[in-house]
Amino acid sequence: MWGIVVKIAIVDDEAKAREELQQALCSCGIELVEQAEMQFFASGEDFLAGFRPDSFALVFLDIRMQGRNGIETARAIRKQGAQVPIVFLTSSADYALEGYQVFPAGYLLKPAGKALPQLVEILRQCLPELSAVLVVQLNGRELQVPRARIAYVDVKGSRRVGGRRGCVVHLLTGRELAVDTPYAEAAAVLRTADFAECYNHLLVNLAAVAELLADGFVLKNGERLPISRRLYRETAHDYMEYLLRK
Repeated sequence: MWGIVVKIAIVDDEAKAREELQQALCSCGIELVEQAEMQFFASGEDFLAGFRPDSFALVFLDIRMQGRNGIETARAIRKQGAQVPIVFLTSSADYALEGYQVFPAGYLLKPAGKALPQLVEILRQCLPELSAVLVVQLNGRELQVPRARIAYVDVKGSRRVGGRRGCVVHLLTGRELAVDTPYAEAAAVLRTADFAECYNHLLVNLAAVAELLADGFVLKNGERLPISRRLYRETAHDYMEYLLRK
């Protein structure tokens, strides 16, 4: 949906455990993960047969697999020079000390469905894409919107929820998300990134700008946004500084 495809490997010799982890990932509340491409392997041997260092963004490994166990599989991954985050699936801490020799990103207790808060924390730590997102509320549900996919944020067409007016997140694809999060809250987060307020209640992603004109911006998707006279000097300065940083 957002143009970012995260590939996740789940390696466990128990079909039920693989299914439980898949269900937990698909209901974790992080859309980037819920839309991920997940691949499943019943053994370490099956996984390693086609593994390349750049194959996956995240690997879940059951420690106590038959044949090549999770620790041995992780060692084989590291021998290839792959720095992919590895999360061990376990029902105990028996292998914890040995596991640290392969620098795991964490341990997740099975069944995964009962460790959802722990899983979400692991995902936030392991996937760099999630550190560059705008967290908004949509119909009472948390939504993670990658900042790089945002063209601009405004209030035109926004709706009121519980007495508060939300805002509209415009994506580079042209899609509009009328979210429950107030404009002020979204703007407070985005102003710390490469966003600038070019008009009243209109915040533009400077990375989405193709050209600065005398009265506004032309975006890379062809849209045009106005710049108020009051904010023009400051906005133009912010844009020039952005270009110099890049």
